[in-house]
Amino acid sequence: MDFALFMERYGYKILLVIMLSIVFGIIGIFVGAVFVTLKSYGLYVGGMILIVTAIYAFTVRRKYLQSYGDAMGKYFYDPKQGKRP
Repeated sequence: MDFALFMERYGYKILLVIMLSIVFGIIGIFVGAVFVTLKSYGLYVGGMILIVTAIYAFTVRRKYLQSYGDAMGKYFYDPKQGKRP
């Protein structure tokens, strides 16, 4: 079996395994970080840290990243950039 036939037969399966391992790795790192936080600080304090972090991420950080993305989009993708007087 040559390489082209091997990739035709098993390529998508190998790609699926690689992609699933990346997705499960990201989810596993998140779950591991939550577990370590709860184990290190206890249930009450660790839970409070996680709740405050989630509130910060979904309010303050989201607005900052949205504003940054809008500014970069206007600067890099504005079709009239440089043509205005």
